[in-house]
Amino acid sequence: MRIPNSIQLGGHTITIHFQADLMTFSEAYGLFDPTSLRIIIDKDADPSIQNETFWHEVVEAICFFTEAELDHSKIQTFGVLLHQISASLGADDENRKKKKRR
Repeated sequence: MRIPNSIQLGGHTITIHFQADLMTFSEAYGLFDPTSLRIIIDKDADPSIQNETFWHEVVEAICFFTEAELDHSKIQTFGVLLHQISASLGADDENRKKKKRR
């Protein structure tokens, strides 16, 4: 999955940025900054980690805007599952393209 430059959530535009060595400085692969409406992802992380982190931070943003106050373990679980769904949809699209070519 290609991580988008921005997403729309609850009428807000959240921009996605990549920063080198984020894990080194913040001990996280990603952050959601509700003040600047930015998701920041570690530029040096493996692409699969970046994708999972994107979904994790989307869940963080949803929790912020809805005042859901979910435990971090639940946010992590939803992020992992959304990443898996997203990856499986991309794989399904690729499989459909291959079948059409035959």
